[in-house]
Amino acid sequence: MSPDRLSATFAALSDPTRRAILARLAAGEASVTELAAPFAMSLPAISKHLKVLERAGLIARGREAQWRPCRLEAGPLKDAADWLEHYRRFWEQSFDRLEDYLGELKKRRRNMAARNSAATESAERELVITRVFDAPRSLVFEAWTKPEHLVHWWGPKDFTLPFCKMEFRPGGAYRFCMRSPAGRDYWVRGVYREIVEPERIVWTGALDDEPGRETVMTVTFAEHEGKTKLTVHQTFFDSDTTRGAQQGWTESLDRLADYLATA
Repeated sequence: MSPDRLSATFAALSDPTRRAILARLAAGEASVTELAAPFAMSLPAISKHLKVLERAGLIARGREAQWRPCRLEAGPLKDAADWLEHYRRFWEQSFDRLEDYLGELKKRRRNMAARNSAATESAERELVITRVFDAPRSLVFEAWTKPEHLVHWWGPKDFTLPFCKMEFRPGGAYRFCMRSPAGRDYWVRGVYREIVEPERIVWTGALDDEPGRETVMTVTFAEHEGKTKLTVHQTFFDSDTTRGAQQGWTESLDRLADYLATA
């Protein structure tokens, strides 16, 4: 079908009255009078619409005595439908690709959300506390290495350390008993994983009351403007081993600061 013929077809179809006439003729032949009946317009006005449809090849007009019936010619409609079908396939394929792309975006967002959630959860499961002590790094490090030092400051405020046995070496074990002001004993055991004097200590810890619930602690010592910057990292999970850990470490480091001031 030529572009001009196609343009004529679409131009003829652009008017709602002409589309209604074609819909009526799809049911069979009809006269001008019959076609004009549903519309509030004169016969000459209907005739003008019929001439447009006839020039576009969408209808044909016969002659039977004084009656000139109109009938539908479906050929141009089929050509127009074929032309539209090409673009229908184009848009369907485009929408299919868009659907696949949106699905991929959703998948990426879910994966990103999962990674962000995991990162947030990881951050929430590690306790980090930093303090600066007005003491040489070697002295601060030394306070962590022997029972005779730890008994003066280890544990929250007003806690004591009636039992402290430790093998301060990589792979060495330790066992502490922390006693609360109310007299409750908290027995803790663990192993020193890494010791780099005077920079770093890594060890595990678990309460006897919670076997298998092990936390890992890392303490680093850095020189800082003539003082010592100490950072505690502790893996965290919701149990008696870690519940209240931030307060416990804060109070314990306060006690360490007081002890270092007298050392």
